[in-house]
Amino acid sequence: MMNTKILTQSVRLALLSGAALAALSSSNVIAADEERTVERIEVTGSRLSRTDLETASPVTIITAEEMKLKGIQDVGQFLQQSAVMSGSPAMTTTNNGGNGSTFVELRGLGSSRTLVLINGRRPVSSDFQTIPSSMVERIEVLKDGASATYGADAVAGVVNIITRKDFEGLEITAQVKNSFEVTENSQNSLSLVAGRAFSDGHIVFGADYVKQDEVYQGDTSVDFLNHPWQVGDKESATSFMNNGLIGTGPNANVFEAGSGSVPCGNFYFQHKKNQTNGKCDGGIATLADMRDYVSSGKVNDTYNYAPVNYLQTPYEKLNFFVEGRFDLTDSIRAYSETRINKRESRQELAAVPYDTKFAPGFSGKYKKTNEDGSPVLDASGNQVLVDFNGVSKDNFYNPFGEDITRSRRRMLEGGRSFEQDVTRFQQVIGFAGDIGDDYYFDINYNYGHSQVVSTDFGQLYGPNLSKAMGPSFKDDDGNIVCGTKALPISDCVSMNVFGGPGSVTQDMLDYVTAPLVDSDVYTLQTITAFVGGELAELPAGSLTGGIGYEYRDEELNSQVDSGKFMQEVTGNKSKGTQGRFNVNSIFAEFRVPLLRDLPFAESLDLPIGVRYDDFSLFGGSTTYQLGLEWKVLNSLLVRSTYGTVFRAPGISSLYSPDGDSYPSASDPCSKGNWSKLTSVQQGYCMADGVPTGGANNADTQQLARVGGNPDLQPEEGDTLTVGLAFSPELIEDLSFTLDYWAINVDEVIDSIGANDSLKGCYLGGISELCSYVNRTNGEIDFVSQKATNLSRMTAKGLDFESNYSFSALEGDFHLNLSWTHFLERENQVYDSKTYKFAMKDLNGLYENENSYATDKINFNAKYTWNDLIITYSANYISALEYNDLVYLSPIEGHVYNVDDYLYHDISATYIFDTGTTVSLGVENFTDEQPPYIETGGNGNTDVSNYRLFGASWYAKVSQKF
Repeated sequence: MMNTKILTQSVRLALLSGAALAALSSSNVIAADEERTVERIEVTGSRLSRTDLETASPVTIITAEEMKLKGIQDVGQFLQQSAVMSGSPAMTTTNNGGNGSTFVELRGLGSSRTLVLINGRRPVSSDFQTIPSSMVERIEVLKDGASATYGADAVAGVVNIITRKDFEGLEITAQVKNSFEVTENSQNSLSLVAGRAFSDGHIVFGADYVKQDEVYQGDTSVDFLNHPWQVGDKESATSFMNNGLIGTGPNANVFEAGSGSVPCGNFYFQHKKNQTNGKCDGGIATLADMRDYVSSGKVNDTYNYAPVNYLQTPYEKLNFFVEGRFDLTDSIRAYSETRINKRESRQELAAVPYDTKFAPGFSGKYKKTNEDGSPVLDASGNQVLVDFNGVSKDNFYNPFGEDITRSRRRMLEGGRSFEQDVTRFQQVIGFAGDIGDDYYFDINYNYGHSQVVSTDFGQLYGPNLSKAMGPSFKDDDGNIVCGTKALPISDCVSMNVFGGPGSVTQDMLDYVTAPLVDSDVYTLQTITAFVGGELAELPAGSLTGGIGYEYRDEELNSQVDSGKFMQEVTGNKSKGTQGRFNVNSIFAEFRVPLLRDLPFAESLDLPIGVRYDDFSLFGGSTTYQLGLEWKVLNSLLVRSTYGTVFRAPGISSLYSPDGDSYPSASDPCSKGNWSKLTSVQQGYCMADGVPTGGANNADTQQLARVGGNPDLQPEEGDTLTVGLAFSPELIEDLSFTLDYWAINVDEVIDSIGANDSLKGCYLGGISELCSYVNRTNGEIDFVSQKATNLSRMTAKGLDFESNYSFSALEGDFHLNLSWTHFLERENQVYDSKTYKFAMKDLNGLYENENSYATDKINFNAKYTWNDLIITYSANYISALEYNDLVYLSPIEGHVYNVDDYLYHDISATYIFDTGTTVSLGVENFTDEQPPYIETGGNGNTDVSNYRLFGASWYAKVSQKF
């Protein structure tokens, strides 16, 4: 009979500490006989416990020791460098569009198709900022689909973080990290781990603190990080830039193309060319100070926004964890896991590009005239009035004496930043154990809570802007007063956008500036139960199997600032949202032995898995996986799996609030492009309200609306893996694996880029894409970039991995080589040559701000001599190609190359008898600089895959008691 006192103690401790004692779960069930005890473990990709690591599905294991020797604090960034990762997920180097998070991406299929687990269970967030490096015992990367085992999202594979459960003692570690040239790139960390075993269990406690400083693009000496370069073929660039090219020889087609929202102002009118302040001294401008705005040429008025953007975003985080287990009886264990993450992070962009085309201003009407000044009359003979959003002709600071129909002005007087205050909590409580001699069980409850409070600084408030940009006058006391003498407006500060930097005073800025606060709360709850064991004895061995049930509930509550909700502020506007769904799942796994101890068949096993998921929003779906494990010889295993995968749209894809984005895209129907269009294409434009001659839109960025889509349907697909694992008996401690893999996904959840929609609609006449473009009076209001179900994506390739250990030079060597070679990576994309959608192989390309390198190779060498460990690592990324945008042109650009890259890292670690460990390391010691990629969204490069700061170093001291 169960000891009630022990049970009560266990429950009380779990409730008080939030993490009383974590069992090894079903991953460490012990099978005993009279002669020996054999450890049975759970390998990622299956819930069945077994005694060997090689399975039908390929798994790469990264140990905590390897991470320690390399000075790893950012687990996600380290993983993304591995050979099996592709694409360009968000990192802390993602400034524009980032939020301080770090994600990973298997097979270049998007981070949302890589399932992240902690001890086989879903965390509240797949953001690796929530995973402290000191918590990690090992990382298992399953390079195969696993929907039959883990449910939705395990399409490209699984990253399973296995945590430390048996640590004993106290370990304190401090590390400093920086770059040799870019010394602003500082990262300091401190961690503590303590563990203790007692008669009936074990407990581990840990805390990690990491602080990373900001790095601006201007802190580097790399030219393209300090300038907004654009590259075009020489003829089109020369034509557009009016021979104003930068450089000579091979670089003669490089020119600077900064922002049209400039500190000196860019002012548009009904007819005449837009004007800027040539004097730009920060005072009150006169008409004589104004001249035509110059947007092209070697010397132009565009604003260089590059150096004041972050290249590395700062953050400060504290991760806390407690794990333990407690033996309730000889066969039942209680376990608990508690994780708390607190993070403050920040992104900073160039000051607000205040533009009344997209943001609030003074709304009025002007009398429409012809270019000769004669009035334009309606059918009744009245002069036509046209709405505008800009600056009133009666604003005191307006030197033109006529209405500004569009005002663009870089607000250098106030910065623009985005801050996140993140709090995440995860609690797991479960019971595991044995049922008799042949069966084991695991049942657990997993609760996660995530709250992210986001604050935008430097944005401007619409109602006050409308007054400040409206009529104003100087009163008898010399004060500038909003409104008119007949109707003055109290508590208003008229704004001077005409004088250049400094003309917007602090009082003006205080009147129109409004910090904007959003809040997202997400909760995850799962209940999982599994029973497995030996079901029957067959001629070839034991038939093992198990059955399980899982309930999962997800809820998102997103609240946005009232200014965003009411569309009354600059920057991205959106509306709050709320959504929830749940899924009930039943799953089963079996391992069927077919042959044993025969010539060329040491063993032949058939793993089988099946799962049924019933979603509250989408109904039911069944996935399965069939495997083959054929041990031809004791040293040779041939393996294969085939299975179906299923990915339901996540809570954010369904319910994230509508928001604004400003992607690079030009209007094919603009006046500048009109003459390049055929008569048919011009007809497509005019059918959408564009006047003959084209729209007045020369912008290189368009307003796009993004956000969730509750009409999304799940993705479905299949995966195939065929390979072998070989350990030749003639060469001791040599092993290698070789696997072919193929992934196909249908009904892909993705968005159509604004540029593709515009080209497809007006150049290709695709009516479906025209529905994404919203115009008023022929001018683009916005382009929808909300997620939708598209056609399909595929990925095929080869994985090779080898390990070799030997003794030499009075020490021990261990060598590891991992190589992933892509054979295919296809997406449904818009083809700008045929103006239609087609499957395109992205293998070897940089496309849509993602890198799809054909080859990625990691080589690691470790030499151990007594207490000294020396490691060397090489990271290879093969060359890429990308299509140039051809600035402001709807035609296909030239192809440019990105060289292949090889990074070298080295470190030395010495372990003293006192328990002190000292490590020193140099990363990228050949000082490779990042490549220039014109279409790169942050800094004109790929900030996720390339080293940005040249050679770097770290020093670490660890003391164990």
